Amino acid sequence: MAVTIREMRDGDRKGVAALDTSFETRTIFDVVATARRIELTERTLETPRQKRYANADIFAQWSTWDTAFVADDDGIVGFASVEYEAWHARLVLWHFYVAPARRREGIARALLERVEAHGRAVGAKRVWLETSSVNVPGVRAYERLGYSLCGADVTLYEGLAYMDEAALYFTKPL
Repeated sequence: MAVTIREMRDGDRKGVAALDTSFETRTIFDVVATARRIELTERTLETPRQKRYANADIFAQWSTWDTAFVADDDGIVGFASVEYEAWHARLVLWHFYVAPARRREGIARALLERVEAHGRAVGAKRVWLETSSVNVPGVRAYERLGYSLCGADVTLYEGLAYMDEAALYFTKPL
């Protein structure tokens, strides 16, 4: 793999903002939650669903990440940003994207390995992330890379354009 994983530089902002964050899925997860259990039931859709995460969210004021990494191959092909929360030794993965044309090349694995190394260096005991119940490809990738479901919120996105989705939370010990 010729891709370089490195810390984001000031000049990378334009490349990160231009990164294609879209994905397509033929299935989604329905969240079945009881008082003591969360289950993800995969459901096939009649037509594939396409979604694109808003690049503006990466640099939004509420997005409080403090460290970021890029996958650089003569241009930005992947991005990960994190924030260390010392009070519970958790590294929050705020944003994580790999360009669609470059998926399944090991770039996501390499980015997450860099994120995890950073987490260990700052004293984190785990990485934690949120994704959506429609991001089935992402969930499968996280699971392959050692992350496990640790929670869900079926109300988080109420009132938003994607209110039919549920927030899924994953973690991985470091």
